[in-house]
Amino acid sequence: MRELAIVQPYVPQYRVPFFEGLSRALEADGVTLRVIAGTPTGAQEARADAAQADWLETVTPRGLDIGSRHLSLTYSRSLWRNADAVIVPHQGTSLDAVSAIAYRGSRRVGVWGHIAPYTSPLNVIDGAIERWQLRRARHVFAYMPGGAEFARRVGVESSRITTVMNSIDSADLESELTHQSATLARASLHARGVPDGRYLAYVGGLDESKRITFLARALDVLHGRNSDVHLVVLGTGEQSGILGPAAARGQVTLLGYGGTADKAAVLLGAEAVVNPGRIGLIAVDCLASRTPLITTEWPWHAPEVEYLTKGVHMHVAANDVSAFADAMDRGASGALAPADDAWPDPPTIQAMVQNFRSGVRRLLR
Repeated sequence: MRELAIVQPYVPQYRVPFFEGLSRALEADGVTLRVIAGTPTGAQEARADAAQADWLETVTPRGLDIGSRHLSLTYSRSLWRNADAVIVPHQGTSLDAVSAIAYRGSRRVGVWGHIAPYTSPLNVIDGAIERWQLRRARHVFAYMPGGAEFARRVGVESSRITTVMNSIDSADLESELTHQSATLARASLHARGVPDGRYLAYVGGLDESKRITFLARALDVLHGRNSDVHLVVLGTGEQSGILGPAAARGQVTLLGYGGTADKAAVLLGAEAVVNPGRIGLIAVDCLASRTPLITTEWPWHAPEVEYLTKGVHMHVAANDVSAFADAMDRGASGALAPADDAWPDPPTIQAMVQNFRSGVRRLLR
């Protein structure tokens, strides 16, 4: 059996089905998978979604903040130095990633992640390091086609790139959506404080990357207009308190962190999902539940925004609080929902596993 190690900053709960599926698939290829990760800190820890699994090997995270930059000084090399191959995050500020590629020796090293700078502008140093990582890595695993195209533009041969088609276990959500009745789901939400009537949903972490302050300001605008838009929030994070004033005046119901059944109950009755910034895997939830997404013309959405078609599944307001409030008003009326036949099937975790498995085969070839 050959050994492959995958290094992660931390493993959120939604990644568990992927790693367990990949482990089974690679075992059939004669490859043992080890997943090595730090424990979450800061905003990630506040999301309360860290995975607990007996196969997960953890290391103590270490970091250093220099201005707006966070350097990850976590060093897990002692755990994977005897592996045949290691896949590290594509991250110019990660000591693990830089050292794995710089001192790879005979070991085969891959990188995975967004690959393109989707969610924030890169400074000159980080950009240069990340392009060096791409060119020197044996194989590149890009979440989405845009990342794969970026790798090609900086000189990586197509044969060394795998497009993963990043996803979550949408089958579990689809099953819950099928088996939960709208009546019982609504009764469950009502028992948790959600008032009767139409509502919008926010699903995900509550931190700066999701522009929670912007969302709170839009709610202030709606309150000033005497709008009856109600927002149901499933998720938690270090900025939960920013939505406290809107919750106190009855605009928002804060449900906290929830699992798949909670997500299905919220999405079943939602007129639309709102996310003013950094659209990510919520795009998969929207496809699975056939719920339109309201967002903004913000340049730093995550790769999974590529799953949604603007003007069909995704309604994009100007990057302005009042314009976003207008879109929320329209969305709450049900006016944004496309026809049922406009929805493609969501990407599956099974397809993601097979795509990644194909890349691992090429990495180890």
